Amino acid sequence: MRRYAVIGLLLLSGTVAAQEVQRMPTPDELAFARLPQDVQVMLGALPPREALQKYDYARQNLIALGNPNASPEQLRTQLEAVLAPRYTAVQSFSAGSMSFPPLSPLVPAISFEYR
Repeated sequence: MRRYAVIGLLLLSGTVAAQEVQRMPTPDELAFARLPQDVQVMLGALPPREALQKYDYARQNLIALGNPNASPEQLRTQLEAVLAPRYTAVQSFSAGSMSFPPLSPLVPAISFEYR
């Protein structure tokens, strides 16, 4: 009886060890491994799926700000802003006073009078 119990335990431990050795990395883990080393360090505390989402979000923010071909330093800066936003994750930029031109001088000004 003991002999069967020992054999059963050995077989069970062998199959568990074989499953651990044969585990293939997920596509997310492979994509995370292709990121630059410094970016991997920044995102190391997150699961691979969430880390890739943060990375893509930072890239999309740069594209939205008009910088589709950002340098690695700009991407790192934006990634820091995504991971630890101060006020917002995206920096805001204004087009300036010229974005909405004033009305034509031919249009009379509207004045409000209280009676």
